[in-house]
Amino acid sequence: HYLTLERASKSFGEKILFKDVDLMINKGEKIALIAPNGTGKSSMLRMIAGIDKPEGEMATFLLSKNVKVAFLDQDPNFDPESSVIDSVLDADVPAIKAVKKYELAQLHATENPKDLEEALHEMDLHKAWDIESKVKEILFKLNLQNLEQKVKTLSGGQVKRLALAHVLLAQADLIILDEPSNHLDMDMIEWLEEYLSQDSLTVLMVTHEPDMARYAKRIIHFLDGRVSSDHRNGENT
Repeated sequence: HYLTLERASKSFGEKILFKDVDLMINKGEKIALIAPNGTGKSSMLRMIAGIDKPEGEMATFLLSKNVKVAFLDQDPNFDPESSVIDSVLDADVPAIKAVKKYELAQLHATENPKDLEEALHEMDLHKAWDIESKVKEILFKLNLQNLEQKVKTLSGGQVKRLALAHVLLAQADLIILDEPSNHLDMDMIEWLEEYLSQDSLTVLMVTHEPDMARYAKRIIHFLDGRVSSDHRNGENT
């Protein structure tokens, strides 16, 4: 499994949002987290993403080695002077690094042929040859077609969609999405549902969209600060 959260609690002042919550996420799972507003869903996601620490003396958070997490926050933060295309090209993504290294090696191929050979190997290793087309496909599907547009000129909804594109392109093992269908039209929601259904992706999301909830294989409910899980095969945990 990818992640284990045990005996986790979260309070806001004197209000207890949840207490002694246990959660395990396994590779390939598609999980929807559903609860009324104000129950601590976003706090739970930030905890699972490793941004906030769980409260409680006995609380533990375990993330399997080499598992990369990408988190779609409700309040994304981009450089306002950055372009759309630069904002989604995360320098920490191996495929992006490989593309940049390859482009640089091409410029100096005559002087350093070994560098080009190594760059070609990394392009193959990280399957980076189609990264440009994948970037454009995702941005266009989310109606972000002006790749050089500055972030500061985008609407609030466009910034949220840009953040979603950034997460989808992060090549993460575990994708955590806080209400990803916000600011999406029906075509975008249908496309996102199909995209997230890939067997290679492990997804945990907060959603209020019936379609997105139907797509999940496990539904996690918050009730009175407790968590219960309903599996689509009828098993309850």
